[in-house]
Amino acid sequence: MKMSWTYTSVVMTGAVFITVFGHLPMPAEATSLRGIGSTPEKFQASPPQGTSATKQQLVGQYTNQCANKPAPADPCDKIRKDAIEIFKEDLQTLGSSTDRTYLPAILGIFKSHEPELRIAAADAIGMIGPQDQDVDALAPLANDPVPDVRRAVSQAISHGKSSAIRLLSQRTPSMKMGLAPEPPADAAKYSIPVAPDSTYLFYGSDAASGRLSYTSKNEAAGFFKAKAKTGPFKLDDFQEKYRYQLQDEQEAREQIQKAKAKQLDQIKPDPTNAKALTEFMEQVQSVQMSQFTGMQLDSYQPALFKEPTVYILEERQIGQRSYPTRYVVIYQDVALNRPG
Repeated sequence: MKMSWTYTSVVMTGAVFITVFGHLPMPAEATSLRGIGSTPEKFQASPPQGTSATKQQLVGQYTNQCANKPAPADPCDKIRKDAIEIFKEDLQTLGSSTDRTYLPAILGIFKSHEPELRIAAADAIGMIGPQDQDVDALAPLANDPVPDVRRAVSQAISHGKSSAIRLLSQRTPSMKMGLAPEPPADAAKYSIPVAPDSTYLFYGSDAASGRLSYTSKNEAAGFFKAKAKTGPFKLDDFQEKYRYQLQDEQEAREQIQKAKAKQLDQIKPDPTNAKALTEFMEQVQSVQMSQFTGMQLDSYQPALFKEPTVYILEERQIGQRSYPTRYVVIYQDVALNRPG
């Protein structure tokens, strides 16, 4: 569903590092991934043949002593950095094998609280090549609260060639940058009701523009019908009835976007200041994402959104026209195979 105020529309949060690498045969090069979940003593007692004992001990220290501690946590900060590099190298080894039998193990990495490892796992999935049978597993991963992880998963999905995975790729593009996890938008702040058992979609939302998107376990028509001032409307009928108001809103949005772009044009970040340059690029990406997200969702492509229906939650008289200032569009989300 998409909800709006001036107009508008399965989160994976890893907490414990758990994988099933110990139950799968690994390439000889992917030695660190064999031991996840083992004790440091096991690493020391029987490292795989040809494996660096130092690496295995380091991985053992990380998984057993540091994996669930937030960084920086002395002495885990140094151990964490070194261990993550080892894991990333081994994930690349698994990905480059293009062997699908490693997918369950790679998917287990998304339970890690380390964004860098989730990104590396997404890259490995992209190298292997996702297929239609992977849609249910990958769809919630594309909704990671960390923007850079969402981007990596989106890029991994885009490597799929079959019909269902390509549809998921169209549904879950992500442009936003950043390694800091985002909280879901506070719907109450915008006086937006949210149906029970709904999941916030980071990649389909733009709270700054009043656009909040969700999927729901159950049909939400009854919930919104009880709260609606007007409706339901078929989307085409709604767009025809309020065509002039929607045009006014589109023009207002374009003016806001132009003003933001003009402000960014006046900013000259120091190219030698990595932090300032990164923040500037994130601002540019945010403006671009807002435009892209709006265009994609407002198009309501039939292949992605089935039977879109509109309920008007609030309407205001402005001049000679009545404007739908808050409304919800409900539909069947084809790619995610659930109500939205």
